[in-house]
Parts: sequence; C-alpha cells; structure tokens
Amino acid sequence: MHRLSSLATADGRMLGRQPVRLLRIYLAATTFLFLYGVTFTLFPVRTDIAFANPVGGIVAIVLGISALAYLAVRPTHPMPATVAAMVATPVVMAFHVTLTAEYSCLIAPMFLAMYLRAFHPPRQAVPMIVALAAACVVAVVIAPAPHVGVITCLIVVVAIIGAAESFGLLVRAMFTAACSDPMTGLLNRAGWEIGTGDVLARARSTSAPVTVVAIDIDGLKALNDTYGHQAGDRRITEYANSWRRLAPRRAVLARLGGDEFAVCIAGEGPAAEEFLRAVRRDTPGVSVGVATATPPHADVAQLYAQADAELYRSRGLALRDDAEPARD
Repeated sequence: MHRLSSLATADGRMLGRQPVRLLRIYLAATTFLFLYGVTFTLFPVRTDIAFANPVGGIVAIVLGISALAYLAVRPTHPMPATVAAMVATPVVMAFHVTLTAEYSCLIAPMFLAMYLRAFHPPRQAVPMIVALAAACVVAVVIAPAPHVGVITCLIVVVAIIGAAESFGLLVRAMFTAACSDPMTGLLNRAGWEIGTGDVLARARSTSAPVTVVAIDIDGLKALNDTYGHQAGDRRITEYANSWRRLAPRRAVLARLGGDEFAVCIAGEGPAAEEFLRAVRRDTPGVSVGVATATPPHADVAQLYAQADAELYRSRGLALRDDAEPARD
C-alpha cells in the first residue's frame, strides 16, 4: 500500500508548493549571504583581517542562482536544485581561513538537513543528509582554517544529523499524524489528496490509466444500533486491514470518513479488477463504484465523484432487486 513519500503533491494543491517555496527561500538567503561575503572579500573595508579565497563563494553563488532559475522553470522537479544547495555550502567551507567562519557557515547545512528530513522520504533523505554531513567534514578538513581534528569533525556531524533527526523528524511526524486516520491507520482525506497527487504524477509520466474505487460498508448503522459502536469499529478496522493486504503495492487507500473508503490505482486494468474481485470475495456487505481515466484527462476528484455516483446507483439497484420478491 502507498505510504506518503513526501509533503509535495503533484498538482500543487495543499502542501505541494510549500516545500519548493522553502527551498527557494533557503537558496535565496544563502546565495545573498555568499554574495555579501564575496563582495567584502573582493572589496574589503578593513585591512587588518585575513580574508578567505573568494573562489568557493563565487562557485556557491553560481550554484544558487542556477538552482533558483531551474526552480522557476521546473518547480515540480526540485531534486537538481536540492543537490545544488547541498554542494554550495561545503564548497564555501573548503576555502575558509578561520574556524569561527566554519561554525557560522554550519548553520546553513543544519537548516538544509532539517528540510531534507522533513520533506523527503526516509530512504532518500537519510543518504542525502549523510552525504551533506560528509561533504562538510571533508570541506573542514581540507580548508586552510585551523581545526581541532576529530573534535571539529564530530561537531559538524552531530550538528547536521542532530538538526535533521530532531526538528526535521518532528515536522515529518506531525505531518504523518495529520494525514492518517487514527482508527485504521490508513490515510485520511488530507493524506488521500497528497497520495493521489503522487500516483497521478507517476501515471502522467507513463501514460498509465488511473482507477479510483469508492467503497462503502453496508449496514454499519444497523450494526452500531444493534451491537454497539465497538462492533461497528471492529468491522471498519477488520475491513480496512483486509483492503490494506489486498491493495496493489502502490495503491493509495484512504478512509474518507465514517464508512466511506477510497482506493486509487495506477496501471493496467488487471490490478484494479483483481482488487475488486478480492474485495467482494473477502469483505462481503460492501458497495463498490469504479471510475477509470487516462492522463492527461485523469482527475482524481472527478474520478472519485464518478465512482461514488456508480456506487449509489449499484446500491439502489441491489435494494430494488431485494425488494421485488417481497412485492410478489
């Protein structure tokens, strides 16, 4: 089943623009500071201070401006700009001549590590943070600034990884809690919006059809009225666990409220058809509606509306069929 891989949605809704906006702010701020440093290195106002070689700062400025220009053109693919941000600060640190400047510059990779931990999936964020810390350590080691050997390297590593694992992980945990249904552990409506945005982005890149399945648990009110709400909650969690096992690997499964569930599947028809057969076989007493479209015409909100309408049509037909023998 789909796990939230990032805070970004493919179509820019909800939090989708915020990670890129934060990356832009980071790049703009650090590039300005690098420009400030290079300017006063090339045109010093004091002659009693040793200034570092400005080459590192100039390279960092070029990287920052290039990354900002790239984000202006391709805001939905921020990885190259992120890599540029990871490279810029270590390059500057490699030319510093004082340890104080190294520690001051360390603030930037600490903020970047928080950003990576919060807004990237763990399997991607952890190697990037480790690479960032390693690059900063190498920069400190090769820089002309005097340092205290292993102690300085440890300070750099602890500062970057500590920032990522404390503040960055906290942001991600808060986000995950906000996008999850506490009873079933599935995504909630907010998580559905973000998760289906990721699926739709993959489908657009491969032109794969997108299928949305709407599922309602029938008779839940009667079950609650007869046996109590705990019985209804058990039915919800049992069925949710079954659908989690039955859903294709990258499907998005969410509880949208009460007895309403939705599944989004990208790919050829057999995956969706097999899931529907398994739902009807293993979780009886549910109503199902299905809608499918192919990018660029696929819109998850419209597909869910169509699937929900089909669900109620099929439920109405079933009720009518059940009522006909009674009239006879």
